[in-house]
Amino acid sequence: MQEFDRRIKRSGPVAAAWRFTLGVPGQILVNTPAFTLPEELRIEPTWRILDVGCGRAGLTRVLTARAGLLEPAIGIDSSRQMLELASRDQRGDGAKKVLLAQGSATGLPLRDDLFNFVMSSHAFKYLTDQELLESLREARRVMKPGALFLAWEFAPTRSTLLDRWNRYLLELGAPLVRLRGYRELREVAYDAGFDWVQSANLRPFLLPPIPRVSLIMGKAPDGWRSTVVEGRRVMEPVPVEA
Repeated sequence: MQEFDRRIKRSGPVAAAWRFTLGVPGQILVNTPAFTLPEELRIEPTWRILDVGCGRAGLTRVLTARAGLLEPAIGIDSSRQMLELASRDQRGDGAKKVLLAQGSATGLPLRDDLFNFVMSSHAFKYLTDQELLESLREARRVMKPGALFLAWEFAPTRSTLLDRWNRYLLELGAPLVRLRGYRELREVAYDAGFDWVQSANLRPFLLPPIPRVSLIMGKAPDGWRSTVVEGRRVMEPVPVEA
C-alpha cells in the first residue's frame, strides 16, 4: 500500500492522468455504466450504500446525489493518500458528503447487517486469492439480508499477448496481482457464502479499451436460503419447523 500511495503523489503526465480518472469526470469515462445504477437497481433513498475501494469517491458521490440518499454513502479505502484526495474533492461542493474511512477490504471496520447495497469497482485485481475470498466474506457480513453486492473489474482475454499489454497499461497506475474471469469470480463468491451470483453485464465502458467482467451477488432475504438441486443452485423458503 505504501507503493500505491507513492504512485498517487508522483508528478508527470501518467500520474496526473491516473489521478484524473479517479475523479468525477474520469469516472464518467472509466465507469460509465455505473452512473445508471440508481435507475437500474431502483435504489431507494432509504438505502445504505457502501463503496469498498472507493478511491477519490467520485462515483460514490454521484450515486449519493442521484439516488437522493437520506443518509450519505460510506466509502472505504486502504490508501490514506486517496482518501485525502477524496476529502479535498468534497470541500465546498454543496452536495451531501460521502463518509470516508480508511480500512482494508479484508477487515471492514463496520458492524454486521448494515448495508442494502455494496459495490466495488476495479479493486479485485490488487488482491491475492485468499484476500479476495476474505474481502467477499467481509462484504457479505456487513450486508443486510436481501442486500446486493455489485462488483466489476478488468478481465483477461484469450490472447496471452493482449493480456500482457493490458497488464502493462494497468500497472502504470499501481501494481496488480492478476485478472480473473467471471467463472473464477463466481466460484469465489459462492465459497464466500453468497446465496446467488450472476453476471451483471455492465456495458459499455468507454476507457480504457480493456474488457471488463461484472457480477452481482446476493445475500438471501430473511426466510430464504440457497440450495443445490440437480446441480443447479436455487433459492427456496426455509422450512418451518413443526
